[in-house]
Amino acid sequence: GISCLPLEMVRPAKKAITVSRSFGKLVGTLEGMCEAVALYAARAAEKLRRERLAAGALMIFILTNRFRDEPQYSNSATIELPVPTDSTDEITAYALRCLRGIYRKGFRFYKTGIILSGLVPASQVQTGLFDTVDRDRAKRLMRALDDVNFRMGAGALAFAASGLERPWKTRFNRRSPRYTTRWDELRVVET
Repeated sequence: GISCLPLEMVRPAKKAITVSRSFGKLVGTLEGMCEAVALYAARAAEKLRRERLAAGALMIFILTNRFRDEPQYSNSATIELPVPTDSTDEITAYALRCLRGIYRKGFRFYKTGIILSGLVPASQVQTGLFDTVDRDRAKRLMRALDDVNFRMGAGALAFAASGLERPWKTRFNRRSPRYTTRWDELRVVET
């Protein structure tokens, strides 16, 4: 009857935010990889804003399926951001730059992901002397984007870089029903 786990009075600060998924269909084109990285960068930026944090560095990784009898390749790239940010467009631009540096033609990729690190409170970001980005405008834009997506549902507004059709998106064919959190999946008993 004695608790072995200490009670946390204050949740410890996050050290990193990761968004990573396996593809439902292997991706062999740079365009498909760019769409996936842009989508994951947007999701990571949303998480940043929800936690009221800004990222000072980002890393992306790509890998092929090691269980297939195909050519194998995996790589990652890290970039330190000039000014910590939580802006989707800025994070996406840096992530795509990293992707173009590590992408290799002739491989079919199975998974990609983005890791945001160097997290600092968004209210304490110190801008650079030669920073040309209008941070106030970016903050208003991200607030409006998040407000619309909160009211209209996730993904109601998205950046075009993340694609429209997404044939590579993760499939959830064997997911357990979510009766306790989704009204549309609630069991109906007919008499």
